[in-house]
Amino acid sequence: MGQKQEKYDVVVLGSGIGGLCTAALLANKGYKILVTEKLPIIGGRCATLKYKGFKIPTGVLGVPMAGTFKSIFEEVGAEFNVTPMTVPPKHRIDNEIIDMSKSNQPDAILSRFCGDEKEIEALKKGINRAQTWNFPSNEISLKDYLNQYTRDEKLIEYYSNLSDRILSTRAHEISAREYFQSFAGSIKDFQSGVGFAPEGSMALMKALKKVIEEKGGKVLTQCRAKKILVKEGIAEGVVIEDKKGETTVRTSAVVSNAGPKKTVALAGKEYFDKGYLRELKNMVPSLQIWVSTISDRPLFDVPLLYTYETRRLVSFVSISHVCPKLAPAGKYIHYSISSPVSQTAPRNLRNEVNMHIQDLKDSVPDFNKYGQVLHVGCYWGEWPTLANAPIVGFNGIPQKTPIENLYNVGDGVAKKGGWAGGSPGCALSARIVVEDIENRFEPG
Repeated sequence: MGQKQEKYDVVVLGSGIGGLCTAALLANKGYKILVTEKLPIIGGRCATLKYKGFKIPTGVLGVPMAGTFKSIFEEVGAEFNVTPMTVPPKHRIDNEIIDMSKSNQPDAILSRFCGDEKEIEALKKGINRAQTWNFPSNEISLKDYLNQYTRDEKLIEYYSNLSDRILSTRAHEISAREYFQSFAGSIKDFQSGVGFAPEGSMALMKALKKVIEEKGGKVLTQCRAKKILVKEGIAEGVVIEDKKGETTVRTSAVVSNAGPKKTVALAGKEYFDKGYLRELKNMVPSLQIWVSTISDRPLFDVPLLYTYETRRLVSFVSISHVCPKLAPAGKYIHYSISSPVSQTAPRNLRNEVNMHIQDLKDSVPDFNKYGQVLHVGCYWGEWPTLANAPIVGFNGIPQKTPIENLYNVGDGVAKKGGWAGGSPGCALSARIVVEDIENRFEPG
């Protein structure tokens, strides 16, 4: 008996945000879609794991209440069940927890770090120039850029904390251009508000899966791609494998949400030019540590606490304030996030985790008395926080590959004109790819 044969308009490899947004958009436009996922569950870094009665995120937690990500749900008719965070965050500075919701927050925070108003004004002038006139060079770090306007280490440390919080890369490594461009790109979507999925982020991915299947597409789990078929420089199919064996799927386009490096491995290096392979080699995946903690009472009185002057910790999310169903009745679950000092230097993972937990004990009220560590997640390698951290010299990888009709989606590929990460960036990469596929061929 020969190998099974099937045909689809588009095959999507991987069911993360980029993959499922691409598949839902195309299915909604009438394309016959197949999504393959090697894991037993969909969602990738936007999934939810059940553990000891609690729900733990694999990455995505807060999602923007406006922008590209939400607009895709609206366009395809998928349920966007997200509860907005209505209480503003608090800040922990100098061992004091401060509510700055009624103040000019950036100015108030800078004043807490530095008492020299002239120094602050000089720094604000440089930041304003970068944001409104011209982005800085990609060959200079954020720290070096800010040092042109201030030498105050506390002010620099504040911006290092901010870049770590939003891009998991500190000021001495992050590209100044990509830092400021992010505020005009993916970060802008969050400025209209942040929300949390009351049933966990997995529910959002299931809503997209439902649309794909209702439109005649398939989403297969525990089904891995073995090879992308290429002929004369054009992608023409995929060999997939599940419990029933191998199947050759013929298709007009292949969209990979497996990451650019994995895409090359599936298709074969011989089809990619040296320049493209060199760009992929320079990609730096970022490490982020997520610690889930539990208690039988709230550890903090608002959903979000930003921490400064810590060993590693940058934020603490008391998610039960917004989404009580993520924990059993009478229990509370919290998530905290940290990154290493350097995304490029060697590090001791055990020490990184220990410093994170020590920061929890030092920074969160009553943690030593009531808090308990439930789960530690270290996201790096094949499951990084960012597949392509925007370090100095950053080169964005495009959605199109050197192989015709083979695309990448996800945070590992840059949007047009700059970097975009997180859920907005993944969704935007999907939109760009879908527009190109629409321009190239019609359904069927």
